[in-house]
Amino acid sequence: MIVRQAGEKDFEKICSIVNGNLDDYFSPDVIAFFMSQWPQGQFIAEDVFGNAVGALCGSKLDGGRASISLFAVEAPFRGEGIGGMLLDAFRRRCFMDGCGTIQLEVRTTNGPAISFYRKRGFEFSENLPHFYGDGGDAYRMVAFSSGCRAS
Repeated sequence: MIVRQAGEKDFEKICSIVNGNLDDYFSPDVIAFFMSQWPQGQFIAEDVFGNAVGALCGSKLDGGRASISLFAVEAPFRGEGIGGMLLDAFRRRCFMDGCGTIQLEVRTTNGPAISFYRKRGFEFSENLPHFYGDGGDAYRMVAFSSGCRAS
């Protein structure tokens, strides 16, 4: 697997991964906004044949923070370390760009994703009732870009 920074040429692949694997639909305009807002914070995972199997779209926030806006791995490839590779690449970019804290939102019912994030140092910071368009609740989770916890 290869994880690399994504660019404009990856736009359709990212749209396909995101909308084929997340519960909500994200219009191309929303995905394009994330990709243009912080070009260095976009990552794609490909197999040796160049087939896209995962994507992470990040956003820079104020106060030295970054957010994982969209993050998905194709179902047949989950559990193979691809999500971890994408997250590691994003963490390095955050660290290099001075973003010490990373946040994300995850559905309260998405046990596998919550477990994935907790194993990688994310902690619950906030409950977000009715966060999603369908009324679903979310947790906000945060971690440090270096993977280290504050003492």
